[in-house]
Amino acid sequence: MSCQPFSIMRLTHEAIRAGLSQLEELNNNLSPASLPEYKKAFDDLKRTIELHANQEDHAFYPPLEEKRPNLTDVFSEEHEAEHRAFELLSSQMEALPERESNLAEIQQLMGKWISQHRTHLEHEESVLMKVLPVAFTYVESVGVVRGILEYDLKEYEDFHLGWVFGRLKGPQRKVYLGMLKGCSPEGKFPDFVSKIRSHLSPEEVHSFDQENLLAV
Repeated sequence: MSCQPFSIMRLTHEAIRAGLSQLEELNNNLSPASLPEYKKAFDDLKRTIELHANQEDHAFYPPLEEKRPNLTDVFSEEHEAEHRAFELLSSQMEALPERESNLAEIQQLMGKWISQHRTHLEHEESVLMKVLPVAFTYVESVGVVRGILEYDLKEYEDFHLGWVFGRLKGPQRKVYLGMLKGCSPEGKFPDFVSKIRSHLSPEEVHSFDQENLLAV
C-alpha cells in the first residue's frame, strides 16, 4: 500500500481517544484499590500527549505556518492550556491520599480535562485535516512527517510508538505501518518494526508479510 503521511496525526488521535476512554472508565469507578492503575493510565497518556504536542509545535506547525500563516496559533495556545492542566492534575495525583472520601476532587478535575482534550482533538481535525491535502505536495508531506518522527526520536521509539500502535485496531494498524514504511527516517524502519512486532497477532504478521509491509 502507498504511504499516507499525515495518517500519523489522525491515528495518533485515535490512540489517544482510546487512552482517554480507558482513563474515563477508571475515573468513573475510582477507588483506593484502583489508584495505582489510575495513576499509570494517566501518566502514560500524559506522556503520549506531551510528545504528540511537542511534535506538532516544533515539527508540524512551523512548515504548516509557512503555507498558512497564523493558522496554528490557536492550537499552540490550546497546548499551553493543556500543559497547565497537566501540572495541576499531576500535583493533585502526587498529593492524592489513600482515602475514598478524598477522591471526588480529582475525579471532577480529570473528567473536565478528558472532555476538554476530546474537544481539542476534534478542533484540530476539523480545521487542519481539511487544509493538509491542499497545503502540501505528497513529497512535502513525507518530509514533514519524517521531521515529526525525528523529533525526540528516542522517546518516540522507546515509548510512544508502542503505546500508540498497541491501541490501534484492524485497518488502522495497516495504515500506520504503511506510513512508517514510507516516512521513517533513514535506517529507522527496522527498529520501528521490532518495537511493534509484539503487538501483532500471527494473522497480522502473515497478512502484512504478504503485502511486504514488514520487509526491511
